[in-house]
Amino acid sequence: MTRRFFVGMAAAAAASGRGALAEGSSKATTKTSAPPRNRTPYSGIDWDSVQEVHTTSHGHCDNQRMLDAYIDRKFEFLTISNYYPSAPTMPLKTFREHHYRVHHDFPVTVNGKRVEGPFDWSKIVGGWANELPPERRRELPFTEGPLRFSKVPEGIMEAPNAEHHAFRDANGNYISGLHMCAPGSAFCSGTFDKRSRFLSRQHGYDIGSGEFVHDAIDHMIEGLIHPDGGGVTINHPAWSHLEDRIVWELLDYDPRVLGLEVYNMCKTNKMYPWARRNCEDYWDRALSTGRQCFGFFVPDWGLQEGVNVLLVREKTVHSCLQAYRQGNFYGAIKGRGILRFTSIRFSGNEVAVTLDKPAHIQVITRLGVTKWVNSSKKLTFPVSAAERGKFGYLRVRAYALDGSGEIIYSQPFMLA
Repeated sequence: MTRRFFVGMAAAAAASGRGALAEGSSKATTKTSAPPRNRTPYSGIDWDSVQEVHTTSHGHCDNQRMLDAYIDRKFEFLTISNYYPSAPTMPLKTFREHHYRVHHDFPVTVNGKRVEGPFDWSKIVGGWANELPPERRRELPFTEGPLRFSKVPEGIMEAPNAEHHAFRDANGNYISGLHMCAPGSAFCSGTFDKRSRFLSRQHGYDIGSGEFVHDAIDHMIEGLIHPDGGGVTINHPAWSHLEDRIVWELLDYDPRVLGLEVYNMCKTNKMYPWARRNCEDYWDRALSTGRQCFGFFVPDWGLQEGVNVLLVREKTVHSCLQAYRQGNFYGAIKGRGILRFTSIRFSGNEVAVTLDKPAHIQVITRLGVTKWVNSSKKLTFPVSAAERGKFGYLRVRAYALDGSGEIIYSQPFMLA
């Protein structure tokens, strides 16, 4: 499929139901058009024949060096999540620099209203060229640049994705810091004009979504290339300073809002002193409410850490996106095969996991770390009917013993 197909899908997406995510509101509309998030992941997996695909749901890739880093980490499935605009960076082999300055045929929020494309940015920006500094005026009219990637591996799997931002609540106010990805969705938002260097924001063009957040989620879902695969992720909740109620309302709005980023290789610096990579506390608080919430492990702008290991019957784009939808994947910090789950099973009254080498293994429930074993390749944890409400959920975390810093995480099993 060509990118024009994906962008065309996004441009054709129609607006749908409006919910109520407003300041002070704790009520959210739940969609009924899709089954709920899978409360017992891995149940249909044949662990003797399952295949692993290393990937990420949130990873930026602006140049060949970054692509080489993903390939070096054995990523086989790429859903690159760039923004400015928030639109697919694909197909890798033919994607050119400044593509969306010249080929923009999806909607943009202009002066608070959704306006359908296409947009001729040379003409639009040319209308206020006299306001631009000389170095910006010299870039007009806009043209495409060279190929972004000079070496793309044969057979690499790709699906559309982007990082969307600048959402509004029901009162029309921006929801500060909220970013979401949509692996498998062709939905596009925003413009090419990063930091409004060409003054588009000053002239009413939103550089991000600019839409009511529920409408934006609807558009992401409508843009899914496989209705039964992929979905929406809530990115770096700690970096975004998200209140729990926002996370929970987003999870409640539609079951295809799959979960949140538990690990994000974000930068801690003078600009973002509050940034932290691990958001297990957000994960556990959401799970403790009884909401299924899948956990994602991503590099973001980093290159070395954060991996989602998809468990698939066959290595196809469709199977990979289905694995995301069903929660049939586990998270890894390093993800280079240092430590692997060889089985994760839940019978309804017992969780049992095996690993490829000895590790420190823990079971986490609503009560915290509830069981652990040291230097073992397996763990079992029975749950009686009377204990289901007490524990609420089960998830497994395992630490490698080789000093590598590898930690792997199962998806949660919901008990209550």
